[in-house]
Amino acid sequence: MTFSFPIWLIVIDYILALIMAILVLKFVLNLFINEASNLSFFKFFTKITSPILNFTLKITPNFIVQPLIPLYIAWLIFMIRIYILPLVLGYSYIGKFAFVFEKQLIEQIKSIMLSMALYLNYGL
Repeated sequence: MTFSFPIWLIVIDYILALIMAILVLKFVLNLFINEASNLSFFKFFTKITSPILNFTLKITPNFIVQPLIPLYIAWLIFMIRIYILPLVLGYSYIGKFAFVFEKQLIEQIKSIMLSMALYLNYGL
């Protein structure tokens, strides 16, 4: 069953998915790298996530530990993607609009893996 969704809704979903992925990656990097680190890769993620974290400062509860805040905001964005975006289309689309970004990402990975398998198996 194929559904066609408005392009503006898919663009919003992609943007929210990228922000969510960046925040989760920032949390994972915080587990292994000190906040005062001079690594350029970590500075890049800090520079990208600081406006997002500053923007969501008012909705973040005070009892959440500082390193967990990116994960909390990513969870909020996940809830918006799963429950609020499909409601824009109507109640019947809940569950059908979920994970559009992830579904297309997995399809691309599968096609790349299949191409690599065919290349390695047949020497194309």
